[in-house]
Formats: sequence, structure tokens, C-alpha cells
Amino acid sequence: MTSNNLTPDIFSLSIPALAIDIVIFTVYKWSLYLLLNQRTEDWPEKWKYILPGWIVRSGLSLEENFDNILQNRTGIKWVYKEQLYTFWDVNRDPRWHVVSVTYYALVSSDLFMQNVDLTKVHIIDYSRIDEISIWYDHEKIIKYAKQRLDWKLEYTNIVKNILPQEFTLSRMQAVYESILDTKLDKRNFRKKIASLNILKDTWNLDKSTNRPAALYSFSDNELKIVGIL
Repeated sequence: MTSNNLTPDIFSLSIPALAIDIVIFTVYKWSLYLLLNQRTEDWPEKWKYILPGWIVRSGLSLEENFDNILQNRTGIKWVYKEQLYTFWDVNRDPRWHVVSVTYYALVSSDLFMQNVDLTKVHIIDYSRIDEISIWYDHEKIIKYAKQRLDWKLEYTNIVKNILPQEFTLSRMQAVYESILDTKLDKRNFRKKIASLNILKDTWNLDKSTNRPAALYSFSDNELKIVGIL
């Protein structure tokens, strides 16, 4: 059983501390966004942005620690995640030697709106990363996670974890374009998607515009290598 209590002060330990930091991506208003916490007046480097994260609590698995940290720091739970990399530089945290096991997580817009606690997080457009003040080496971690996501989009169906349960082909293409920051040919994109047999017609229509469009969903919930791009 997990606990929602986060480990207290750890800076008197004689060994490196182990932390988890999470890069959380979502697509919001046709742009790629990530969720960041912000330092407050009670912390060093106040008002700087940081990734949702905390020190690993002993007695719990990394999975359990991840779930606790994610929910405590964002209000969100049950996301798709992948372990990214371990950042271990001795000077990455000026207060202590902290080794960070990092993850990136994908949140669909539906799940995001249902669960996010906006009193805890800031929704930051990825295109603004170089404009805002980010503490530690978290900007480096964010950019590494974005590169991993770009690679996965090219050869897997990972986009299913960031799309709503039902979506139009136009929205699917827009998500790819938002994340990859590139324009895709509509005809070629749809031809490629059709050839992969990864979608099924829900027989529902998106009636939010004057031209209702067919709604699709993924035919398989498993992550697969499909070679989309």
C-alpha cells in the first residue's frame, strides 16, 4: 500500500539522495504543453520553475514512489510513463548530491482536465522553455524527454496516450504537427494511417464544427512499433 506522505528533510544524510523527476506532456489548444511546479517564498531560488518530483521514499518501489509524487505534485494519476534516464552529476543540486531517476509521462487532454490540480502546477507551452527560468538541470531533462517523445512518435503508436479516447483524423494530425513542430501533408498522412490498421471507426461524429467529421479510436491499447512517420 502506498502513502501520500513525502519524505521530509534529507540533507543530513551521508550518502547521495535518490529522487524522481517527471516530465509531463499534454496537448492543449493545439500546442504541446508540459506541467511544471514553481518554487515559493519558503524555498531557495523562489519563483523558478521545476519538474514535479521528490525524494524517493524507502520501503516503496519506484512505481509506487512515482504514483505518490505524481499525485501529490499535480493531482493526476494513472498516466502512461517511461523511464527516461538517470541524472547523477554531483553538482546538479547545490544543496546536496541528489541522483534523479527521470520519467516522461503523457496525459490526454481528457484525463488532464479531469484530474489536474491547477493550484499545484503551471501549464507551460513547450515553445517557451528557453524564455522561463528553470532551476537545477531540469531544462536539460525536459529537452531530452522531448527528443525521446519525437523518436517514439516516428515508429510507434505512442500518440494514443496523448489523444482523447475518440478523435478525428484532423485532430490526430494536428497532435503530430504540434509535437514535432512541422507541417504534414494531409493526404499522405491519412494514407499512411489507413495502411497501418491501427484505428477503428466509432461510427460517431464530431459535431463541434459546421462539417461533422468521423470519430476514431485506437484498435489496440498496447504500445506497438508501427512506423507511422
